Amino acid sequence: MKVTFEEYITSEQESEVRHEFDNGVLIPLEATSKRHNRIITNVLRKIEPSKLAEKGCEIYHENVITKVRENKKYVYPDVVITCDPTDQADEYVIKNPCVIMEVLSKSTAPYDKAGKFFKYLRIPSLQQYILVSQYAVAVEYYLKMENGEWVYRALDSLEDVLPIPSISVELKLADLYAAVVFEEN
Repeated sequence: MKVTFEEYITSEQESEVRHEFDNGVLIPLEATSKRHNRIITNVLRKIEPSKLAEKGCEIYHENVITKVRENKKYVYPDVVITCDPTDQADEYVIKNPCVIMEVLSKSTAPYDKAGKFFKYLRIPSLQQYILVSQYAVAVEYYLKMENGEWVYRALDSLEDVLPIPSISVELKLADLYAAVVFEEN
């Protein structure tokens, strides 16, 4: 059964399970691992909200809806940053993200790298899309250049630094992966 966007917003406020909204269809989201949450917590510790606020930006994680396509596609990125003052007016939805980060799980990686990827890159305000593995030191990111082209970079060492130029922040991968224990193969 399809629902309207308005019905979706109302149901999300009452639901114990989060859902993505895809053209009227609700898609339940799976639970996340401790490793997944450690990575997000590390990001939130290193990107200080007070410093972002000085730039007119805000950072949110996992439980804030982000518009991908008006009344068609809404998702819950793992981390989303907005610097657009109009986003402060809506209590539930980010409409103009500048940075989106997804922590990859085995079940969501194909969707995050393909399905979401192509939709995210069409968001006019988006400047950077970051994919973080929770199984190894591996970060992939796409950075929008001034001419509108997207450039891909990959990082795989704890000594590497992830630049986030739209908010003037650099994250050391050692900080991003602090206290994260990887499974042995």
